[in-house]
Amino acid sequence: MLTAASCLLAVVSSSQVALFGLFVLCFFLGLLALSLAGVWLAKRQARGALCPYTKTPLRRCSELPYQTKIAILRYMFNTHQYDNRIFELRRASFCRETGRIFPNSVTWYDVIQIDWTFLRNRYPGNYVSWGSLTPEQQEHVCSCHPSLEGFQTEFSSPVPQPSAIEAKYAYSQPGPLYVDLETNTLLGWKIVSDTEFEVLIVQKPKGELSCRKF
Repeated sequence: MLTAASCLLAVVSSSQVALFGLFVLCFFLGLLALSLAGVWLAKRQARGALCPYTKTPLRRCSELPYQTKIAILRYMFNTHQYDNRIFELRRASFCRETGRIFPNSVTWYDVIQIDWTFLRNRYPGNYVSWGSLTPEQQEHVCSCHPSLEGFQTEFSSPVPQPSAIEAKYAYSQPGPLYVDLETNTLLGWKIVSDTEFEVLIVQKPKGELSCRKF
């Protein structure tokens, strides 16, 4: 037995021993990195993202009751518009205080991420608050659309920049309406029928060639 052991030690070179030791070290360092990443991710999930309007934690739409999910999806389906097509609720989050739903805000790592770029991500444009438009501009935009029904046109912030909205306007129902003055495209919150939730709806002008910039 001693002779066999001595032969085995002679076959294993010092470089092989060092390589094995390096492998074991890398293995344990990898486990440590995964553990730290898991702790960081868990803390981030617990903290969650804040609603751009209310600065309160957002919740995942996957937590909503089944009937509410059906109502939201049915509402989007009934728009019959490509720009307002159905989105994945499992990748959406919502604000409990306003009921506003933010599609594509839950990452593949199940972390909620949202900021004010959600407007341009929803539909490209340079948006300003409806309340910041002059009466003449509002009249011009209205003439470009068959109807503004369902949008918030009565109570809107006079500050153009969406992210600078004041608290009293941030909690309005439905939520704010925005306008891209280059294209007269509307982007605004509408209440989902028979629910307390709101979705962001895109509405293009009825005649894009005849309805020019104000």
